[in-house]
Amino acid sequence: MATDSSGQQAVDFVWGNFPMQPNDDRTDGGSTVVVAADAAQNYDWSGYSVYASARLDAALDNHANAEAGWSGYPAFTAGAGNYIITAVEGNGTTVTYTSQNNLAVGDVVNITGLSASAYNLSSATVATADKLKFTVTNAANAGLITGQYGKVQSTTALTAADGVGLGNIIVPDVRGLTTALALDALKDAGYEAANITTATAATNTRTDVTRFNATSATAAVIYATSAHTNYPTGTKVTLVAGTPAGSSPVNLPAYALGTWTVTGSAGAGQITVSGSGFTVADTTGINATGTLGGANGTIRVQSTAANAAGVATTATITITPWATAS
Repeated sequence: MATDSSGQQAVDFVWGNFPMQPNDDRTDGGSTVVVAADAAQNYDWSGYSVYASARLDAALDNHANAEAGWSGYPAFTAGAGNYIITAVEGNGTTVTYTSQNNLAVGDVVNITGLSASAYNLSSATVATADKLKFTVTNAANAGLITGQYGKVQSTTALTAADGVGLGNIIVPDVRGLTTALALDALKDAGYEAANITTATAATNTRTDVTRFNATSATAAVIYATSAHTNYPTGTKVTLVAGTPAGSSPVNLPAYALGTWTVTGSAGAGQITVSGSGFTVADTTGINATGTLGGANGTIRVQSTAANAAGVATTATITITPWATAS
């Protein structure tokens, strides 16, 4: 079989009982594969296609699994990877970690993200292991702690993607999510629980809408003082019926009331929103007060930009939710 410069098989995906193979040493288009058209009947291969190779894409779950699921490449020893710890207890001699895992006795691991710092260990050797827990010999004794979201990672991987899990985070967009859902999303992405800070809720004083221009059934422009600075893209806003003012009040149309996602700014004092059920119409001269505010308890801003790549799992991030609108 053809090999690359490192002596590895120059294929990424094959059929039969041979596992998927990472392509660490190859580049896009560096080699080709020939595929026969209807090969079962076409023994002379008169019809075939030639496809250029492509590297695995870590943004795709199945490709990331191919990279992270094996170590000792090209021997393909099952990798001792990146697992979550949900509880831990020490007795002064042994520390027992509750974790669904594939660890084995003798694996050397780093343990991070636990609320009791004594249980966060570096280069600890696994003493015993089964599918639901593992132990290490250590004098740490901070009692039983549960409800954790710690992490155990192998230290013996050849690269950050071989058996140790992905070494970097692609930061999720948590704007507009509730605080609880935002925390879950950040942890799922790889952030350590101890490195996520929830800031004091942002002041949420309702402002007056003067115009609601529904440009389609799913999009509208909202006009309100400083709307373009108060309500960042990605955040959620809520429109409520205000208190009519003047002798000829103009209220927000009923279809405008609800919670919508800010998609951008149409200019000073304007935001664009996405929604549903709007009637295409431009309602001007609205003079009902206290109608626009951030959606209570949802995230207004995050300190690290959404979709930022190459962020270390040990990095910190701060999320700021909206306070209750008033």
